Amino acid sequence: MIAKRWISKNVWIWSVIGSLVMWMVISFITGNFSINMLLANATLASFLVLLSLGQMTVITSGNGAIDLSIQYTVALGAYASSVLMVSFGLVAGLAVTLLICAIVGVLNGVVNMYLKVPAMITTLAVGFIVFAAVLMISSKTTGMPVKEVEYFTQKLRIFGISPIVFIAVIAAVIMAFILYKTKYGKRVHALGQNKTAAEYAGIHAVRIVIVSFVISSVFAGFTGTLLGGYFGGAFQDMGLSYLLTSVAAPVIGGTSIAGGKSSVAGTVSGALLLTLIVACLNLTRLPMSYQNLIQGGLLMVILIASVPKKSK
Repeated sequence: MIAKRWISKNVWIWSVIGSLVMWMVISFITGNFSINMLLANATLASFLVLLSLGQMTVITSGNGAIDLSIQYTVALGAYASSVLMVSFGLVAGLAVTLLICAIVGVLNGVVNMYLKVPAMITTLAVGFIVFAAVLMISSKTTGMPVKEVEYFTQKLRIFGISPIVFIAVIAAVIMAFILYKTKYGKRVHALGQNKTAAEYAGIHAVRIVIVSFVISSVFAGFTGTLLGGYFGGAFQDMGLSYLLTSVAAPVIGGTSIAGGKSSVAGTVSGALLLTLIVACLNLTRLPMSYQNLIQGGLLMVILIASVPKKSK
């Protein structure tokens, strides 16, 4: 009974178990139980972790909010950083890049809250504007990262582990502190549970939602910068494959798609599980169309199962 109660409060444990199972399946298929393989997938999962932490914050704010603009903001971050880091230096270039991406988040929040446009429509429309900017930038630059970022993401290792993994862990710890120990975190959960009650309690809904979108956009821009270094250059649709999985990872880990409930640990383990599933599908050598069908079907089942039943 105690164990059942603990599991009900810590849904993230299922994604952890799922990750271990997928690791064993992959090891069985390859005939090699390798820690290095797990670390390699952890590196790939770290990009998804960063995006999912931002997406989780938007989802937690409630009202069916999902940030569909992140796929374009990722590309914007990659292209902008490749140009700005050359012009202003590594730190200043990154700061300006994140500021530009933060403006995208502000625009999402303002349109959503002040113009009363549903979040998914808002972020899709803003995303198209961002993509237009990406097209203009990409026509004038190759998107090649500076050597420092390329070395950091591709070659540097700390105790045999990519620093990207450490960045993802640090980001998760920071977000856990923000969401569970600060006034903002308590307010965004309250807003997601019941917007009307939260507003009557004195919570400034507009401000909370805008901050949530800004967090999501900053994470997307930062992830784009890292991906640009990891892939050795930016490309226009580099964020496309992360869109659905950035929603699925938090939901798998226990974040309520209806808002008001989040799980940082679940988001991290959910991202790792999804990454291992993709790795396993690649090993099956099924045609890409079948792989996409399986992934899409899995995500649909997860999202449908996450919607709470209506109650009086």
